[in-house]
Amino acid sequence: MSFRVPTIIDSSSQDNAIRGTNDDAVTSKLSAVNTGYIQDKYVRYFVRRPSKRPPIINRGTYVRNTGLDILITKFLEGGGENVKKQVVSFGAGSDTRYFNFKATSRKFYKYFEIDYPEVTSKKVAIIQKHKDLSDLIGNEIQIGKGGTEIYAPDYCLISGDLREWEENIVSHLEEHHGFDRSIPTLFLSECVLIYMDPIDSNKIVQWAGDNMIAAIFIVYEQILPNDAFGSVMLQNLRSRNIELRGIHAYPDLQSQKDRYLSRGWTHVEAVDINEVHDNYIDPNEISRISKLEFLDELEEWRLLASHYCIAWVVRNYSSMSLNKSIYLFFKKKK
Repeated sequence: MSFRVPTIIDSSSQDNAIRGTNDDAVTSKLSAVNTGYIQDKYVRYFVRRPSKRPPIINRGTYVRNTGLDILITKFLEGGGENVKKQVVSFGAGSDTRYFNFKATSRKFYKYFEIDYPEVTSKKVAIIQKHKDLSDLIGNEIQIGKGGTEIYAPDYCLISGDLREWEENIVSHLEEHHGFDRSIPTLFLSECVLIYMDPIDSNKIVQWAGDNMIAAIFIVYEQILPNDAFGSVMLQNLRSRNIELRGIHAYPDLQSQKDRYLSRGWTHVEAVDINEVHDNYIDPNEISRISKLEFLDELEEWRLLASHYCIAWVVRNYSSMSLNKSIYLFFKKKK
């Protein structure tokens, strides 16, 4: 599968390699859209050279996006529309989730996206170029920091280094853009924390656990580095100058859970992509996508899916009307 990777490795050559995976991920998403797996009319604006991906990639892209969207939707629905909520997306890259949720009238107090300026500047230019995108944000768009940031009433695209989360990014969000520690907050990390040194990524996890009154942390990343498939996975990434700095610290589902429970979070679940596919997505949807194209690599799909996971972590789910259905999602599958 081809997935979004943030730009957080030190050397410039590694930074460039990691930034390039954003293009891989968004191209895979467009392939899944064009093949009928998912709906997203905005992703095409972020792809220069469309390319059809193999069925195994399309299915992986579908399960990843659908699983995350289920959780995010439950969060946004929690407590009704009158409860203010905010979303913080780490290493957002070319993600179009804000636009898709906004187009379906989902409401949030603020939707923050954070990435390196080399990435955010491109996103700013694309948003300015396409009226479909800028209209969804609204008329009160302001461009900042030399064209690397966007500020609007419910959307902020921020450039920054996640290793400077508490020192620089939090203060920037709070002092200038309305980030509010007291309202329900969703933190989203799609293959981001795992590319950071655990010392740095754990500072974000700890800060959120210590400082937010009610929050959910949703993470998508790789696991199982020590078996044969995992070893090849790491070798392939290293051949592209990419290192999974956090995978050995949190190599399996239990260690993923322990990471958050030891840092102030009250409820946690972690499941691999096979589990998401089999038990968290509507069976009618699974039937539908199985008819889109023939997948003859079932064993390979199962093996690949076992090496990626989604974890969702809750702090004070009952506080301030944070969506109780998220908590119930721990207890009962589809």
